[in-house]
Amino acid sequence: MGAADTAHAEGVRRLYDLMRRVNSPSDLGEVLEEAANAVVEGLGYGVAAISRLEGDTLVMTAVAAPEDVRRQILGRRTPVAETFAEFMQADRWGILRYVPYGRVSTDFYKNMWVPDIVPGDAPDSWHPLDALYAPLDSADGALLGNMAVDLPPGNRVPDQQQRELLEMFVVQAGLAISNAQQRERLAEQVRLGQAVKEVVLTAVSGDLDEVLATAAAAVHRGMPAAQVSLRCFPDPLDNRREQVAGFPGENPASGPLPALRADLVAHVAAHGARPIVMHADGRGCEALPGSRDALAAHIRRHDWSRMVVSPVGAGTEVLGYLGVMRGQDQPEFNEAELDAIHEASRELGRVVLEARVRETQRRLMAELQEVDRYKGELIATISHELRTPLTSIVGHAELLEDSHVHVPSVSAISRNAARLQRLVGSLLDYARIQDKREHVRIPVDLGETCRASLDMLAIQAESAGVALCLVVPEHEVVVAGDPDELARAIDNICGNAVKYTRPGGSVDVVVRAVEGHGEVAVTDTGLGIAPADQARLFSAFHRTTNPEALTIPGTGLGLAIARRIADVHGGTIEVDSALDRGSTFTLRVPMAGRPTAP
Repeated sequence: MGAADTAHAEGVRRLYDLMRRVNSPSDLGEVLEEAANAVVEGLGYGVAAISRLEGDTLVMTAVAAPEDVRRQILGRRTPVAETFAEFMQADRWGILRYVPYGRVSTDFYKNMWVPDIVPGDAPDSWHPLDALYAPLDSADGALLGNMAVDLPPGNRVPDQQQRELLEMFVVQAGLAISNAQQRERLAEQVRLGQAVKEVVLTAVSGDLDEVLATAAAAVHRGMPAAQVSLRCFPDPLDNRREQVAGFPGENPASGPLPALRADLVAHVAAHGARPIVMHADGRGCEALPGSRDALAAHIRRHDWSRMVVSPVGAGTEVLGYLGVMRGQDQPEFNEAELDAIHEASRELGRVVLEARVRETQRRLMAELQEVDRYKGELIATISHELRTPLTSIVGHAELLEDSHVHVPSVSAISRNAARLQRLVGSLLDYARIQDKREHVRIPVDLGETCRASLDMLAIQAESAGVALCLVVPEHEVVVAGDPDELARAIDNICGNAVKYTRPGGSVDVVVRAVEGHGEVAVTDTGLGIAPADQARLFSAFHRTTNPEALTIPGTGLGLAIARRIADVHGGTIEVDSALDRGSTFTLRVPMAGRPTAP
């Protein structure tokens, strides 16, 4: 076997080894170094150099050459435009590009390494100013890098066989870069997706300051950044303070930029909520005209190279912004990163809006609780203050009646004073139940409680012409509760049924056990309740809109007290009613031995 055949066989062997490395998850730098070394050691070239495309610049990444030459070439940066200009002058050898000596101006070589050799006289002798390149393209034709070789075997222009073998190495180098970029893109998608997921999960914290701090750290972990800053604008309708967060440092903005909010609102209205990329030299800042100068100065003051400002909001409402800053040694923002920043901002808008809604709900709840507490105190105070003079009025009225003073107004005084006493009693019951924190829990027989209630109402029902009927099962229906409170609830329900039933009607009370609960169902043939009134039936002081029912005296507290008693016993009270068809009120309380609400 001749020397040429031996060299060819060695080249094929190195090509096979390289193909195995290219299709494995090896480090790209190592694979490109192996490709360059294989061209030198396997194909016999004196120099092989591979550059990768970074933005609009080719950066020399792998060099196989003598050490002094390697030091000169490695890391060299060449604008893509210059390389393309040289390609335009080249002869096309398949995917290779050959530029013979004299094809381009000697000025072109001033910044390039030129081998120190004397060209031969043969027609195929290699001249030191000859150039042989090969663009490294992806499967869809996008430029990924470039391979350059020099000092071919025997210092002669490569023949057809040598060129074909070199092309195979070029293809493998391009595949290595393409595979590595695909892996990088997948890793980047996973990393950015994880960052957005972490931002979404910040919603579990109720504190907005903590939400912003956690989100800033999550975005910083997801992409290269010198600083990540978040700012939520104050809510002018709620006097809410401005909230800021930053990572790794605090938000470096010295204070709010009033014009930035207006700029972002205009940007969202005109272009949507896409992020805006701005550079230290002012490029991109024109998108935010009102805050342009301040933002550019902010970038330069911290020695950053660029920043992204992304509106944080919900719909067209701008709640704040997310800023991601990069230093001089960090790359440009790519589309995947901008998409992730956009998605993170959108999720942050939802999180911030939900946090503010929760905060507003908590504040309103606290205010309502305070109002309710004040209302209870006011009712209790007024009721106590009324009780003493009412007792005196009733006592003096009774003295007048016992003295046989035949004045019609005395009976009216007694009657209305008694009515006021019932009102005051109801008010005190309502206030006491609202404020009660400790509850008695002993066995209570609902059947006996209902029987006692109907016995108390018997005279009133007889005088009103209303028939009473009680149905209880053979076995006792025992619930766990406060006997006085449950009796009061049943008295109120049954009393209402008798009061609002016309003469000749009836009130039926049925006690039963249903699915672990004791039930008392009170059915009357009375006036009935309109659907509009049923919505507020259990609210304190509510009176029906039915004109006939309004002629019957009442405080509007009986059913509110009954509902509160049912609630504190872990039970319910429901109504089924229609106008002129009567009503059924059902009180349901857990049986003894079952857990109840505190």
